[in-house]
Amino acid sequence: MKCFVIGPAELGKRERERWRRLQCSNPSLASPCFSWQFTLAAADVRRDARIAVLEDEGDIVGFFPHHWRLGAGEPIAGRMSDHHGVIAAPGTRWDWHDLLKAARLSYWPFDHLPGAQRPPGMTGHAESPGLDLSDGFDAWLERKRALGASVAKLPARLRRTERELGPLRLTLDSRDRGDFETVLRLKSEQCLRTGQLDFFALGWPRELAERIRDIDDPDFGGRLSTLHAGDVLLAAHFGMHTPQVWHWWFPVYSAEHGQHSPGSLLLLEVARAAAAQGHGLLDLGRGDEEYKRRFADCSWPLLEGLVSRPTAITAARRWKKNLGHWLRTSPVAAPALPLIKRLKRLAAAAVFVPMPDWAPLVPAWL
Repeated sequence: MKCFVIGPAELGKRERERWRRLQCSNPSLASPCFSWQFTLAAADVRRDARIAVLEDEGDIVGFFPHHWRLGAGEPIAGRMSDHHGVIAAPGTRWDWHDLLKAARLSYWPFDHLPGAQRPPGMTGHAESPGLDLSDGFDAWLERKRALGASVAKLPARLRRTERELGPLRLTLDSRDRGDFETVLRLKSEQCLRTGQLDFFALGWPRELAERIRDIDDPDFGGRLSTLHAGDVLLAAHFGMHTPQVWHWWFPVYSAEHGQHSPGSLLLLEVARAAAAQGHGLLDLGRGDEEYKRRFADCSWPLLEGLVSRPTAITAARRWKKNLGHWLRTSPVAAPALPLIKRLKRLAAAAVFVPMPDWAPLVPAWL
């Protein structure tokens, strides 16, 4: 098998169509995060995006989108992506070491890799919960009702909310700029309130969301869904879709009306609409939030770990990791722990900083 790297601008019509066919052939790649449009949107806002192309006897058999940061790899769109890996048909085999070498990557970390890809360096398992809508919304709701799940009572709560707040208005694909800005603002406030990194304040993640919002292709697009009571925004969600999957990405809700569970009501109505449009899965993304456990009735296996090859950069990473473990556990280093935690937060923000223009000039042997 041959492997070579191209820039996103070199992904022509032929390659895009091949990408789409490979994605459609593999059910584990149905997520919008695996679509070529998602990769190109990430490449538009980050200069370090690359695509490794796998060829077998002249035929393209796979694509590996990634970011190249001085020889260290990163999944395409980094922490903004809920799924990543190689886009290839089921049963395709490749050598991860050769793939990294061709891409000039010393290592590539993963935590949302499809379970079937199983590279060396796998260290753990996770799941991406979702709603199985393949038999329709009513069938999903009936399954939840049979289990005595609380979400089966949401239709009644929806009617009660209308009596108390007035007629509710659901918009599945809002193009209102104000609603979009509200989603980003509320998500930033939520991150700050819970002590998480406010990635929308760091530049390219916000630009990525804006670019995806403007895409409305038959096989990929952004979706801003809102639930209003009159002119009051109760809940909103910005996500993505393919013909098979509606991906739950950035949900927000009004804390002022939290007693009405507006986020759950919106998710319920989006699920109803997604099923009516033929989407077989509403993917909630990896996480153990309580609402995901209540709504989900299926899950996709994910892998986490690090695939690497022996280089100076890999050795430096291993040394850094061992040093970090010593600093966290050694009584000698205890006085420095506050500074270490601050540096860790700064490092978390650094992954959102684009690479400089001179980055591709770094020697390939690093």
